[in-house]
Amino acid sequence: MHLALSVAAGAAAFALPWAVRLWKAKRWGLPVKITVDPREPSAEAIAGYFAEVARRLDERPERMKVAIDGRTDCKCAISLDFLPDGDMCATVEGSPPKRFSLRRRWIPDHQVPLDLRSCRLWIDPVDANRFRVMDRMPFRVPPGVYMLCSLIATLGVVRVQPECIAFAAGLAAGCLSAR
Repeated sequence: MHLALSVAAGAAAFALPWAVRLWKAKRWGLPVKITVDPREPSAEAIAGYFAEVARRLDERPERMKVAIDGRTDCKCAISLDFLPDGDMCATVEGSPPKRFSLRRRWIPDHQVPLDLRSCRLWIDPVDANRFRVMDRMPFRVPPGVYMLCSLIATLGVVRVQPECIAFAAGLAAGCLSAR
């Protein structure tokens, strides 16, 4: 009985941070969907999409979730890169790259070049003129959660309750893996 309860407590605690992360992802700002034509992707269209995203952020600076659907069956590479002068460059394999400028507003928190065939971007306005762009949702676990885990684990050891130890270990593992 104790073993089954311990396993259930550990599994539930492990899933808790993932559920919080999923809930936060659902509540993250305005959803925007960009669909890139899989038959004939265009670098000009990609540049236009991101200029439109920047224009929307100028009008109403709030968090955005941008889902780029370039269809994974697209044979050519579609990427976004940054040039040394601060401009951006959209590239579709087989056609010349398209340079465009967002006036140094885009602050990348992701690897470049960014593969745009299928990706999700999380945009967070920094100030009136700049926005931070990440390729995964930022998720931070408050330090107090780890202190709570150690307190629960200590209580479980002192009172010889394996359920408490399993819960604390599951919660700590879930928090570490959900980052």
